[in-house]
Amino acid sequence: MRKALPLVLVLASACSRGGAPGAVTAGAPKAPSPFDWDRPAASLRLGSDEVAARVGSFAWEGTASWSAIRGERKVEVTERHAIRQLATGEFAAEGTVDPGRGPGSESGKRVIWAQGMSYARSLHPASGGWRERPTDHGRGARRFRDESFLLAGEVAGLLGPALVASAAGTASVLGRPARRFALSLDKARFAPGPSRLSAEPPPGGPDPATMARLALLDGREPIDASGEMLLDAATGAPLLARISALLGVKGDPEARIRVDVEGRFTALGGDVAPVEPPRNALPDERKPRGVARALEQAGLGRKKGAESAPADETDEEVGEE
Repeated sequence: MRKALPLVLVLASACSRGGAPGAVTAGAPKAPSPFDWDRPAASLRLGSDEVAARVGSFAWEGTASWSAIRGERKVEVTERHAIRQLATGEFAAEGTVDPGRGPGSESGKRVIWAQGMSYARSLHPASGGWRERPTDHGRGARRFRDESFLLAGEVAGLLGPALVASAAGTASVLGRPARRFALSLDKARFAPGPSRLSAEPPPGGPDPATMARLALLDGREPIDASGEMLLDAATGAPLLARISALLGVKGDPEARIRVDVEGRFTALGGDVAPVEPPRNALPDERKPRGVARALEQAGLGRKKGAESAPADETDEEVGEE
C-alpha cells in the first residue's frame, strides 16, 4: 500500500492527526465568548469543551473517507468516530480506521475521561479490557477526542479562505433552531500560506514521511468543494457539518485526492447517556507482574509507601494501546 499510493495516508495524517487545541483545562468548560456570525466557518474550529459550554452535554457521530487516485492506482481509507461530551467536562470518545485492506485490517481505540482519571483500550485489545492511565491527566484523552471532533475543521483548514459559507435559510436540529450555511469553493481566494519545508532542514531530519506530508500540504491545489453547516442559532455550535473536497497536487497532474467528512449531533442535554469509569478497569502496569515480584524478592523493588511515576510517561499514552 505504501508503494502504491501514499498520498491519501499522508493527507489523512496531516488532517485528522494534525490539529488539537493547545491548552488543556480541567473540570467543567468555561463560559464561551459570543459567536462571530460574520465568520460562520469558524464554528468548525470549536473544540468539544467549548461546544459543551455553549449547548450543554451532547452526543456526536462523525465519518470521514479519504481516497487518492494517481493514474490507475487508488487507495481508500474510511473512519468512524463517536463522542459523548458532558457539560461537566467528562467524556467518552472512540475512533475506528479502515485502511481498505480487507477483514482484520481495522484499527482504533476508545478513551474515557471520568472522575479525574483517563481510561483507554484499543479496538481489539490483547488484554480484552480497559486500562487506567493515571499519568495522562486527561491530556492525551482530550487530544484523541478533538482529533475526531475537529475533522471538518481540519478539512476546512486545507481550503482556507477559499471555502465560502453562504447563508441558506434556517432549520431545526434536535429541537434547536439552527442557521443553515451552504459551503462552496472560490479558487481565486485560495492561499497556500508559507511553506512548511525549511530551506535548511536540521541535521538528521525531518524524516522522509514528514517531508512527504509537508510537501503535499505545500502543493495542495483545491479543485472543488461543497457542503453545508447547520449552526445552533443561539450559540453558533456546529450541530451538523458536511464537507466534500477534491484536491490536486502541484507538480503531479495525475494525482487527485477526495475527502468527505460529516459530523452531526445525535443527542443533547438529558438525552445524553452518562459517562462513567469502565467496570473492572485494569491498573496501569508498565512492568510485568513476574518481573516486579522478582525485583521485590531481591530487595530491589519500590520501598513501601514510596511513590514514583512509571517510566516513559507521555501525554499521548492513551494512544499506546
